[in-house]
Amino acid sequence: MHWSDSYAKQIVARKPDKEEYVVESGITPSGIVHAGNFREVLTQDFVYRALLKLGVKARYQYVWDDYDRFRKVPAGVPESWKKEAEDYIGIPVSETPDPWGCHKSYSEHFASELIEENKACDVEADYIWMSKEYKKCTFAENMKIALENKDSIREILNDYRKEPLSERWMPVRVYCEKCGKDTTSVEYLGGYRLRYKCECGHSGEFDFRKKGNAKMVWRVCWPQRWAHYDVDFESSGKDHHASGGSWDTGVRISKNVFKHEPPIGPMYEFVYAKGQKEKMSSSKGNVFTVSELLEVYEPEIVRFIYTPKINRAIEVPFDEGVFNYYEAYDLAERVFFGKETPTNDREKENLVAAYELSQIRPRSKWQLPVQPPFTFLVDLVQVASDTETAIGILQRTGHVPKKLSQRDIEKVKLRLKLAKNWAEKYAPEKRRVKILEEVPDSVMKGLSERQREALSKLPDAVKQAKSPAELGEQLKRIVGDSGLKPREFFEAAYLVLLGKKQGPRLATFLLSLDEEVIERCNQISR
Repeated sequence: MHWSDSYAKQIVARKPDKEEYVVESGITPSGIVHAGNFREVLTQDFVYRALLKLGVKARYQYVWDDYDRFRKVPAGVPESWKKEAEDYIGIPVSETPDPWGCHKSYSEHFASELIEENKACDVEADYIWMSKEYKKCTFAENMKIALENKDSIREILNDYRKEPLSERWMPVRVYCEKCGKDTTSVEYLGGYRLRYKCECGHSGEFDFRKKGNAKMVWRVCWPQRWAHYDVDFESSGKDHHASGGSWDTGVRISKNVFKHEPPIGPMYEFVYAKGQKEKMSSSKGNVFTVSELLEVYEPEIVRFIYTPKINRAIEVPFDEGVFNYYEAYDLAERVFFGKETPTNDREKENLVAAYELSQIRPRSKWQLPVQPPFTFLVDLVQVASDTETAIGILQRTGHVPKKLSQRDIEKVKLRLKLAKNWAEKYAPEKRRVKILEEVPDSVMKGLSERQREALSKLPDAVKQAKSPAELGEQLKRIVGDSGLKPREFFEAAYLVLLGKKQGPRLATFLLSLDEEVIERCNQISR
């Protein structure tokens, strides 16, 4: 059983008669929502899908904590904006201007990017904007409960603090009606009334059922949300699950103050770029995004990357490790369609479950899609003149069938595009392929007579071969007849074609080249 199915069954078992189950994620959009944050997005999405698979009604809600204060100027914003940004510290991120001027606010700028990434990866969620909910006074009753129990909440928080909170501590913050900042001291007057005084000199008193400029602090707002929305599942990162972290305090506040059983909330491990040692942080700028993943990975493979057990860290490669993920996904696809059978039943079940969770809906069980190997596509896109030529070469080399469905054509085109992106942006020198316009004199002079004679036989061999395997056999015969060592022959071919001693697998590579390029091998013997 995949872990998402296990959690779905636990959720239903806890409340078997519940009408609708609620899966929740959330974040403060105060910077780039990166690929590490996306683990929470997909963890919840996998569990949400598992609930639907059980035949129960479920909802996945994504909460934007955009009523949080703008705390500090992060890395990556325009230098010109940094100068004025200090003036925004203390106001809600929903009211902080967009540094790039393309969205209504700072928070909307970052939120909109994740919403688009979610669409690309087929994440279906209902978005809740906390700035709107607080301004509508949605949580007034829970705010009253928190204020009436502020001493109990403070005691819970103090159990995990070295320095105890002041007896004047309040579970809410108030945004000043004049300057808009939360640089206020707050007094609870009982009932639904608060009084505040701001550092700017302004003071006020209001009923928080009618005016929404107060919000609960994070460690109180999180558990009150569980109670308000009756949340059943919400995983979170290991920083929240550290001893005394917001998960520990949230569970106690939920039970003791809001009288609500907290959701099932497992910890998930962090996501790293391959070779990265420290946790990704938007403020530090050491992040990569889902959009960057989608430049080199198919959306289904992006989802596939996040399917392992959530207590395992994920290391995402942008180097040649990309090939491994494509191969692993293609294997899972073949297993799903019954074209390959692992010897281990558990491995089969895991691969099938991972493949199912990776699919972009709507999906149906069509025949096994084409699987042109990403490694070959990387070589191909560097020599093929256009997409149609590349597809023709794939058909000639046997990597895809002569007759392609529209769906297969779309998949091949996407893989070609992603392979081209990877080749241009991440390929190491050894994977870069550029056909020489002419053979340099230095190469010509360095070829032995045997090498020249062997190379002259390549054009006819390529014309006669119907597949890479058939051409490979002919290359073996050419090498055997020439008296050359295999290395001497292959080095000569790569030098004549690429100007370096190594390159892609030769038989397949030769079948991807234009006829006039191959003819060069015949001409050098003259």
